[in-house]
Amino acid sequence: MTLHEDNRVFCEKTELFSDAFYGTITKIYEHSALVKVEPDQLSKKETDKIDSFGDLVVIRMSELQLVDAAGKPLKEPAEELEAAE
Repeated sequence: MTLHEDNRVFCEKTELFSDAFYGTITKIYEHSALVKVEPDQLSKKETDKIDSFGDLVVIRMSELQLVDAAGKPLKEPAEELEAAE
């Protein structure tokens, strides 16, 4: 899946969080993304884990699903490949 900065994503529960949440990608790394968690998405106990980072978490790309504004999954956009010369 190709994700980009400013994409809205959904994350199922992970090792770090037991609740699923929505967020927006702020930075892309090789195999993960820095995600700004949307307000009120996590329980208070789990929010305490990320308060010092301003609601930012690093999540593996494989755990993220691209979604639209309504939270519905989007199909992976077809990327145009350049022909080799």
